[in-house]
Amino acid sequence: MFKIAEDKKTHLARAAVEVIAREGFHNATIDKIAAHAGVSVGTIYNYFLHKNDILDYIFKKEYEKRKNYFMELKKTNIHPLEKLKSIMEMHFMEVKKHPSVFIVLLRERGMPKVCHFAGISQFEGLPRFIEDIINQGVDEGTLRPCDVGLISLVLFGAIEALMSRYLLELENEGSSKLLDNAAEETVTLLYQGLRN
Repeated sequence: MFKIAEDKKTHLARAAVEVIAREGFHNATIDKIAAHAGVSVGTIYNYFLHKNDILDYIFKKEYEKRKNYFMELKKTNIHPLEKLKSIMEMHFMEVKKHPSVFIVLLRERGMPKVCHFAGISQFEGLPRFIEDIINQGVDEGTLRPCDVGLISLVLFGAIEALMSRYLLELENEGSSKLLDNAAEETVTLLYQGLRN
């Protein structure tokens, strides 16, 4: 029963993402989301009290995917830079699979009305995963001592810039190969700068 409800919630959230990506958060009404999902407005309210809750749910789900992936990756014995590469590859694969989700994530997370949501706050914490991996490498001696917080933010900013450019190319040209080798190129750059 819980799985059915969660699947329905995910379906509604995906429909909301498409509408919000197309029309923006303020113009994406519950009526439009319900129509796109093929359900009644009442069905939306069975799962989400407000439109804001839908956006928060989207951010939470995307954060949880990355957190679960990171926790599994943390158990492995591969080089820290290979872990960073793996995280980026996973992230870029998700961007390619669900570009609308990332249009919403990039565009809506800075909105004053939504930036205090739990899901958005969690998503803003993603640089900590990068920081943990770099710290591990520094502690092991496989990476040189550095300002870990700064490097993590720089890398997170680069990932966001790559996502933004990819989505722009997708919108303007209908396709993009930008993310195909992005993880490999970024980690190669890091390896040159951080190897010990």
